[in-house]
Parts: sequence; C-alpha cells; structure tokens
Amino acid sequence: MRAGAVAAAILAVVVYANSLSNDFVYDDNAVVVANRAAHDPADWRAIFLGPSWGNDLSYRPLTVWTFAADFALHGPRPFAYHAVNVLGHAGVAAALVLLAAALGLSPLAATIAGVLFAVHPVHTEVVANVVGRGEILAAGCVLLALLVQRRVARAGWPVAGAVATAAIYGAALLAKEYSIALAALLPLADLVFTDGRDVAVFATRLRGGRLVLYGAVAGVTVAYAVLRHAALGGIVGDLDIVVRWMNPAAAAPAVARIPTALGVQALALWRLVAPFHLSADYSYAEIPLVTSIADPRAIVGGLVAAALVGTAIVLWRRSRTAFFWLSVALLTYAVVSNVFFPIGTIFAERLLYLPSAGFCVLLAMALERVGGGRTAVAVAAVAAVVWAPTTVLRNRVWHDDLTFGQALVRTAPRSAHAHCTLATTRAILGDRSAARREFGEALRIDPADRSCRYESAMNAAADLTDHEQFAAALDAADGAIAARPTRPGGYVERGLALRGLQRFDEAIAAFDEALHLDPKQPDALLDLAAVALDKQDFALAASAFERLVAVAPSQQAYRGLVYSYRNGGRALDAERIAANARGRYPGDGFFAPSP
Repeated sequence: MRAGAVAAAILAVVVYANSLSNDFVYDDNAVVVANRAAHDPADWRAIFLGPSWGNDLSYRPLTVWTFAADFALHGPRPFAYHAVNVLGHAGVAAALVLLAAALGLSPLAATIAGVLFAVHPVHTEVVANVVGRGEILAAGCVLLALLVQRRVARAGWPVAGAVATAAIYGAALLAKEYSIALAALLPLADLVFTDGRDVAVFATRLRGGRLVLYGAVAGVTVAYAVLRHAALGGIVGDLDIVVRWMNPAAAAPAVARIPTALGVQALALWRLVAPFHLSADYSYAEIPLVTSIADPRAIVGGLVAAALVGTAIVLWRRSRTAFFWLSVALLTYAVVSNVFFPIGTIFAERLLYLPSAGFCVLLAMALERVGGGRTAVAVAAVAAVVWAPTTVLRNRVWHDDLTFGQALVRTAPRSAHAHCTLATTRAILGDRSAARREFGEALRIDPADRSCRYESAMNAAADLTDHEQFAAALDAADGAIAARPTRPGGYVERGLALRGLQRFDEAIAAFDEALHLDPKQPDALLDLAAVALDKQDFALAASAFERLVAVAPSQQAYRGLVYSYRNGGRALDAERIAANARGRYPGDGFFAPSP
C-alpha cells in the first residue's frame, strides 16, 4: 500500500504545482498577512485565546500557529505558505490510501480512491488558497486518528495508543471546528469493524483501553469547548455577525433554513460528481432561500436526503466498509450543512474537502465492484485525466486579487459579494471607473449591503477628491460614514475633502475622529500632519509625524518630522531625528547637518 500512497501524493503535488506562484489573495490578507497572531508562533495567548479568523465565529488556533511558524521561518513570502498547503494535500491523499486499505479495501481500490482525491477539482479552493490550510490539517488529523485507532484496536487497546488517538482528535479540533464529527466516527468505527455492527457486543466491550479512548475524547471535547468559549465568548460564537450576504439562511426560521440546506446538500453532491462549474462564491443571491415546499430545490433536496439515508440503511446490512465511508462523508458534512444549526456561510466548496474523502472511496469501491480491476483502472484513469487539467486551470483563480475577483463575477454573476469584491480590487488598483460599475451592480443585487455601500462611497469620495470636486467628495465621505460609522476610512476621506475646501479645523476634527477609532491609522496621521502644515501649526504637525514614525516609519515621515521641528523652533530635536534618519536613508541630503 505504500506504493499507492506515494503515487497519490506525487500526483497531488503535480496537479497543484502551478499554485505555488499564487499570491496572498482575499481572506489571506486578513487571516495571514495582517493577523498579529499569525506572525509569532510563541505568542500562545494571541493564538489560543483569541478569535482565529478576525471574527467571533472561527477558532482554529493550530492552523493559525502553522501560519505563524511559516512567518517565523521565511517571512511573508507566499511561495512557502503555498508549498505547505500542497505538501499537506499530498499527505492527506496518502493517508486516505492507507486508511482505506486498513478498513478493508483492496490495494487497487484504495489507490484509486487516493488518486481521485488527489486530483478532484473541488479541492482547489482549499489547496490553492492559503487559508484553506485549516481544511487540510483537519482532514489529515481525522484520517490519521482513524488509522491509529484501527491499529490500536488490533493491538488490544493499549492505553498509550488510546491517548494518542484522542490527542490527534484534539489537534483536528484545533485545526477546524467540523472535526468534531470524529467524536462520532471513532466509536462508529469500533462498532462497525471490531464489534460486527452488534450494539450489544459494543456495550460489553466498553472497558480498558477502549473506555480510556472514549473518556479521553470526551475530555478533549470539553477542553476544546472551554478554550473556544474563552476565545469567542461562547461555544458557537456570535452568530449575529453573520450578515445576509454570507448566509441568508442563518437568520431564517427553520422551515426555510432546513429546506434550503437540503437543496444545497443536493448541489454539494453534484459538485462532487460533476466538478465542472465551480465557484469560490455562493453568497447572496446565488442561493436564494427556499420559501415553499413546492420549490424544486426543496423537492430535489428532500429526495437526495432520503436516498442517502436509504443507502446508508442498505449498506449497514450489506457492506460495513461502504457504510462507514458513507458515514464519513455524511457526518463531516452534516456539521457544516446548516440543517441542524446555522453556520457562517451558506455553502462553500472548501467544506467538501473532508466529505469528499468518503465520496472518493465509495466511487473507487463501486468501480471495482461493477467493472472489476481493469475496468476500474480504466474509468479511474479517464476521471483523473479529465479532472486533473480542470484542477490545474482552476488553481490560477487564486493567482492574485484581480484574477480572483474576475473569476468570482464570472462564476457567480448573481452574487452581490462577488461584484463588490471585484469592485474593491479595481478601486485599490486605481481603476475607479470600473470599480464604480461593479459597485453599482452589487448594490442593485443587494441594496442593503452596508459593507458594499461603504466601499462604494469610499471609492466615489477618493475619485471626486482626485478630480478636486471636494463638495461632492464630502457628500460621498459622509455616505461612507453613515454606512460604517465605526470604520476610520470614511473620516479620513471626509478630512481630505474638507482640506480641499480649506476648512482646516473641520478637517483636523475628521482626522482626529479617525484616529480615535484607530490610533495607529497611518493615512490619518499623515493627512493630519499635512493639514497642520497647511495651517503652519508646526507643533500639531510634529505630534502627528512623531506618531507616524512610531507606527509606520518611512522616509516621508522622517522628513516631515524634521521639517516640523526645524520650523517650530526645535533645532536640537530636528538634529537628533535627522541624525537617526541619516543612518536609515544615507543618500538623502535633506537630513544633512544644518550649517
């Protein structure tokens, strides 16, 4: 089986090799680049006692710690982060082969399962995007825990092995929340493979090392819940922050949420079977709520759910291995399905990473059973040949923010978030006209999206200020403030417009408000210093430049500080700072000693 595992791992590396040149894209910027906890692997308090993804829903400290380890080893270079993801995916594919063989598949079927998993296009969102590492770590730990458990069971349940299994389960939880499904899969594996599906036998064997394992799993779950509560302020987290564009089903009553989720489950299964129309965005209004049982999505979703339950019942009687792998797919997806409770997203292909392991094993078993060895190899080869190029091409979606935004709009044209994401990227790149069109489309789809309204107003304010239409820019900035009054950017744009109108005192007040919201906002500090120089208020300018040098040192900041000191009658301070700056910027004559 080692040969099959190695083959699956090598194929995984080959199909994802072109993702190594991807940049940090979208969520990577907040979760990895700008996340203080993701920069120091020794900062245990920030990593384990705070939210992981910048919101009060996600607690994935192991994943964040690996980002911090990356940063400590090689700094903010995307290549190395992507390399870890690719190698991690290769490891998961290999682990799937080994576990499938350990649970009764033939070497051929286990290898086919690993190969299909390695190249399946639905995994691109996980592997080609840095933040997908949480899925990779969680899946690897889940498969490893099951593999260790099987070996521990065959060895007679030594206590050390039981504790090791529980420790791996703990690591899976700390990688991503939906690994909690493993708490059900571990005893289910014992029931199916050790106890012959006999509940009475299972009950009589609850002793020794097995009892230690279940007790340890329960203890790890409680410990995880305590840590999660400390980090997020609750076990589930703050579902109030789930806005409509993220998950329109989150705030809906169960009579709408559950049929919608069942319809999404049918879509998820179709994405596994036919992964050719993939998207990184399924947010509002790509998946509208199901509001009637007559909705075709509700009918199809109900039929698919009934078929899956019926299949599970049949497999329970006829094939313990197939039943277990179907359980792997269903239980790991159930946690994120929105059927039993709402989560932060209505659907994402990354949520299929671990469930797809069960799907790939079942597909491999079906191919071998129906067609025999040669037919199974032939069909699997065709699938791999079709899927692999799709995966390679799709990896490029995460190459850079512009490519990503364009792909979102192309694959999710009804999503307000897709258009807003592309618009924001266009604005950052300076193409404000194109940004304005995309913002308009986003707000046409969802006029209530305050975040998009804020970004649209910010883009308009900056564009109008650039064209010296300061009165109109002031109105746009006020619109941004109305949409998001707790964000400093709107106040910065207001200050710039007021400066253009030469209303300097009001501009200073606007920049002060921005700095009240974020005392380390470099733009606000620089613009405050600039308007102070307009007023010839060198004391205020010096104060702003001092703070700017402390939080974002630059040649411009040092120049401004020296200039403010010199013109404010603080020659000694000016020379002291100039001497410091000469060491940093030796070629700049501005910092030469005064004659």
